[in-house]
Amino acid sequence: MKKIPLISLAALLVAVITGCATGGGVASIDTSRLSWVKENQAQITKNGATYSLDTYIVPFQQPYYVLVRQNPNKSMELSEAVSVATEYIKPRGCTAPISRRTDLDRSNPSKSQWLIGIEC
Repeated sequence: MKKIPLISLAALLVAVITGCATGGGVASIDTSRLSWVKENQAQITKNGATYSLDTYIVPFQQPYYVLVRQNPNKSMELSEAVSVATEYIKPRGCTAPISRRTDLDRSNPSKSQWLIGIEC
């Protein structure tokens, strides 16, 4: 019987658990190293589309990370996610002009979720 390396088993287990936790197939962006800002959670409608937004931070640091999802899980362009995220976060956390952190932008493979980096 061939032995499977423990690391391979651990990686497989993580992949299976992650797949189950995301609702059966829609991959999610990993925000496990960020702190969720519960007060900055919303559903908004813009141009006939509904978006769910969640804001994350690294405590005592900039920037904000805004997770944008279009409901239902439809793909969207980066520019669409940026527009929704910047309009949303500006009155909630910015006392200075918004500065984009494009180096922090991430999406899931289907482009139905975008994590947008915004400093202010």
